[in-house]
Amino acid sequence: MPGMAVHGPLILASSLVGFFLCWPHAVLRPLTIIRVLAGLYLGRDIAVLCHYNGLLTLVSWGASVLVFIKPAPIVRFGASHIVISALLSAAVGAVLFLVAFAMSREAGRDKAP
Repeated sequence: MPGMAVHGPLILASSLVGFFLCWPHAVLRPLTIIRVLAGLYLGRDIAVLCHYNGLLTLVSWGASVLVFIKPAPIVRFGASHIVISALLSAAVGAVLFLVAFAMSREAGRDKAP
């Protein structure tokens, strides 16, 4: 059940947070794509985990609702903290890379004779 019910809101919430944090600064605008990719790929992984843990479904919905209902504090934070916005985007990108690297290593290990 939680497939698209979790994945869709996480894609939108992650994209909005990336837009709110990075768009006020022209230098950080390319980093918005990291948040979109994180919502897409990490959101998929979280949606899979939500099949096994109903509490995680509620937590992901709560986080998404928080982003949709209260975007003003995120916008103000992004506008006033360029370095922290960049570091947060870099951290999300690092997690995205590490998860993708770990998954590709596991897939390669399964194919070995």
